[in-house]
Amino acid sequence: MTESIYDALASLSVFALPILAVAVVKQRKLEKQRKEREARLLREQLTALACERAVESDRLAWKDSVKQSLASWEPIKFAEDTQNRAVRKWGRHA
Repeated sequence: MTESIYDALASLSVFALPILAVAVVKQRKLEKQRKEREARLLREQLTALACERAVESDRLAWKDSVKQSLASWEPIKFAEDTQNRAVRKWGRHA
């Protein structure tokens, strides 16, 4: 009786072990692919976030530049607002 049990286990192991080994290899491959997909998605999200931050900082820098140029703005002096030039004594047109 024990021989028949051993024979049954041996014949089962001949078929079950290769199937189990293939299943383990396939599971590891699927897990590796899943991790690669998650890493790629995370990289894409980080890239998008970095782009958003760059655009926002560029917008703020432009806004600060505009504020600074407006703060140092001086009105244009028109001809009627300026004093006339004094004639040069020794110049060509004197």
